[in-house]
Amino acid sequence: MKKLLFLAIALFTFIASYAQQPPQRGPRQRMGAEEQAKFMVENLNKELKLTEAQQKELKAYFIDSAKKREESFKPGMGREAMMNLMKKSMEETNAKLKKVLTEEQYKTYQANQEKRRQARPQGGNPGNRGGGFPRN
Repeated sequence: MKKLLFLAIALFTFIASYAQQPPQRGPRQRMGAEEQAKFMVENLNKELKLTEAQQKELKAYFIDSAKKREESFKPGMGREAMMNLMKKSMEETNAKLKKVLTEEQYKTYQANQEKRRQARPQGGNPGNRGGGFPRN
């Protein structure tokens, strides 16, 4: 009887602990150029209420930009080289947005970008995204 009771408790404990585990996520799929462009335009449209013409022009630009980035990044590329490429890409994107957006839309875009920068953790270990206690 004791063995049966022990087995029932062990089984219950195992089931309860298994049910509390968070779902496992598989490897993340990278978005292709089309999906990236669609995602970017949808987000900008939510923020800035883009016209159809703006959406079409920006989608074409983002597709082209994503393809160029994919070609530029090489395996084993150094951190500094990658950072320079990303900086150049952001400068090109900002120039294009300034050209396509109205002055008011561009001001809103810049303000939103600044808010995102402020919300992002600064420096430190890139693997540590703000969780836990600070180390002194």
